[in-house]
Amino acid sequence: MDQKEDRLEKKQEIKIAKKEKQVKKEFKEFWEVAIDFIKQLFNIRSYADKDFTRQTILENIPFRGHTAWLLIFSIMVASVGLNANSTPVVIGAMLISPLMGPIMGLGFAIGTNDIETFRKSAINFLVMVSLSILTSFVYFKISPLAYESSELLARTSPTFFDVMIAFFGGLAGIVALTKKGFFNVISGVAIATALMPPLCTAGFGLATGNMHFFTGAMYLLLINSFFIALATFLVIKYLHFPVAKYINSAKRRNISRFIYILAILVMIPSILSFIKMYNQEIFKRAANTFIAQKINYEGAQIIKSQTDSDKKEIDIYLIGEMVPNEEINNWKKLLIQNPTLKDAKLNIYQSSDKTKQIENSLSEKLKGQILDKLFKENKENLKNKDAKIEALTNELIKLKKASQKDHIPFEAIGEEAKSLFKNIDGLGYANMTETNFKTMDTLPTFVIRWKRHTPRSIKSRQAKVFGQWIKKRMKLDTVKIINLP
Repeated sequence: MDQKEDRLEKKQEIKIAKKEKQVKKEFKEFWEVAIDFIKQLFNIRSYADKDFTRQTILENIPFRGHTAWLLIFSIMVASVGLNANSTPVVIGAMLISPLMGPIMGLGFAIGTNDIETFRKSAINFLVMVSLSILTSFVYFKISPLAYESSELLARTSPTFFDVMIAFFGGLAGIVALTKKGFFNVISGVAIATALMPPLCTAGFGLATGNMHFFTGAMYLLLINSFFIALATFLVIKYLHFPVAKYINSAKRRNISRFIYILAILVMIPSILSFIKMYNQEIFKRAANTFIAQKINYEGAQIIKSQTDSDKKEIDIYLIGEMVPNEEINNWKKLLIQNPTLKDAKLNIYQSSDKTKQIENSLSEKLKGQILDKLFKENKENLKNKDAKIEALTNELIKLKKASQKDHIPFEAIGEEAKSLFKNIDGLGYANMTETNFKTMDTLPTFVIRWKRHTPRSIKSRQAKVFGQWIKKRMKLDTVKIINLP
């Protein structure tokens, strides 16, 4: 009986062992199939056409004839888009811009040790930059509406996200180019996204004499160009493109050494800048999260917050109820507990202890926007708080009055308007106080009297241009225009 049970147990063990072996085999086959599928999914080596890629890159390096004119036209369109604060226009300019050639050529030359291609790419890169900046300079110099739009302001200093756009845009461009028939204009847009706006902003800085704009935009351009070239270099190396051959082996080694030393010299400051920008973004994100989650007090409202990653400071401007020192000290203790912000300094500015600082800050950057921001973010909370709305409205009126000059050079403005707008027959100015019986607002108002027989369409168009001009001339955020017959 025992022997029979032993035989049954052994048979059962053998069956279990066979099943385990079969499961392991099936599992192994599954992973082999899955791994093979993943390899095929991301495989670009098998489909890369190296001869086509090399020929296309070399053909797109020079700027002459059609490509030169295409560059000028695309930069002009982009400048108009940035000036008008129109993102669709800027995107349209990217669709026709031929900016990728020289930068891809630099990455390709370094990856293949081709000194002649490196020389041509560097020369044409300088031509591209010079022609682009000259074109945008001419536009902004002759444009009567060349003012600092938010699209231009965003291109005066590089950020971590700009670098990411440049790097992954460069990867998209070179990967698409390595497969014959796959490259299209969209891949060029990925690269133009990182290059066109800073080129136009640099031209704006030169045209307006704003060296901060010029140097910041040029720095952004160089950083972005480096990471586009780096993306090209990495893909060229990954695909094992053949390196250039030289009869003299010593010359080949010297050329290779020269190219890599030059690449390293450019790489070091770019990598340091990348690390700095990355740390800035980490600090900024942590600070914004801290403000959103921890800075909260009943009756007090944050109207502005700003971070300085270099000085490790967080500035918060409050309006409304005074926050006690105990609560502020509690915020500072919470700040120390945050690993990313433990060395940061928290500065709280309230309406009674830093009135002048708040007024100056608001009058420069937030005039006319405080109530709008508060209404949007706290619509439900402020619905039944008429007293608070009235207090904020009065505060806004005070800030606007403080930021406006009591006397304007009206005579000089009148002469300028007469010379710029030929159809104006008369001009009036006053500060007009308006109310909708809920709130009050005081706006600088200009009354325009037009010459007889001036078409209505011209009146409307020129009134709009006049409004934009007078806002810049008087440094106003808002202005009201009234047309008389």
